[in-house]
Amino acid sequence: MDCLNCGKNLSKTDIYCSSCGQAASTSRLKTNHVVHNFLHSFTHTDKGFFYLIPQLLIRPGTIAREYNEGKRKTYFNPFTFVILIMAINTVLVANFRLMSPDLSEATDPIKEFLNNHFNVVVFLSIPIMAYFTSILYKKKDMNFAESLVLGCFTSGERSIFYILLISPLFIFFRDYYNVILYTYLVFFVIYYAWACCQYFNDYRFMTFFKGILAFAFCQIIVTVFITLAYTIYYFG
Repeated sequence: MDCLNCGKNLSKTDIYCSSCGQAASTSRLKTNHVVHNFLHSFTHTDKGFFYLIPQLLIRPGTIAREYNEGKRKTYFNPFTFVILIMAINTVLVANFRLMSPDLSEATDPIKEFLNNHFNVVVFLSIPIMAYFTSILYKKKDMNFAESLVLGCFTSGERSIFYILLISPLFIFFRDYYNVILYTYLVFFVIYYAWACCQYFNDYRFMTFFKGILAFAFCQIIVTVFITLAYTIYYFG
């Protein structure tokens, strides 16, 4: 008997393929199997999507560190996590125009793009923030890929927070749009800096401050690109 995934020859006593890890016995896919596997990926006790969300709220840096140290089966994949959350968030932003303080305000194409695709900007800012994080924590031997894992976990949780709390506040208290928006950003800065401290198990002020700097530098770069887009649109 050969493994149906990689072709490795299996013995009758093999339960899993020693080469790729797939189960030795696989049956034809049926609807109930697909539904079970889909729900299992979200609710599994030690690596499910819904297990990860509350864990990231209290120990984001620890989860990122453990994932980078090799606990890849314990936690939901950070890249899948952030892509899934951003997709949900983008649908909400586009349908409720949550990033527009005035629903009646006529917008130019750039504003319209930001209104409908705000989370695209957030998603693209993750590697920028990861780059500055890896630079600022270079002495602690944190590379770009490891910083990217931390960025995906924290940004995904940031979007969960946005969906569950910030979105309803924007809908019901739109007159306080700027207050809500800047409070949301301040909370994320603190959350990210705290996650960096957790990651290194180092809670000194300088470690915390470097996390703030990583986010600040990222925001500067994003602002520059948005400003260039406005300049090209109006004067190009």
